[in-house]
Amino acid sequence: MNLKNLWRIIVIAVFLCSAIQFSPLVMDENKIAPYFLGMPFTLWFGILISLLIIILTAIGGYVFSRLKSEELKED
Repeated sequence: MNLKNLWRIIVIAVFLCSAIQFSPLVMDENKIAPYFLGMPFTLWFGILISLLIIILTAIGGYVFSRLKSEELKED
């Protein structure tokens, strides 16, 4: 897969994660079930999305650095 396309996929995935996190599906006023490890839905889903964004940021940093190094080799 092309690094430029992978970079775009990562950026879109981060924006989608942010949009999902603040959507009415997650931020429902009276939604606390289902529980996971004693935490209400909003809390554990927020932690899950945060971890996903951290992982995508790490992968994105690696892809971006590879993309820039290939760009510098072409010059």
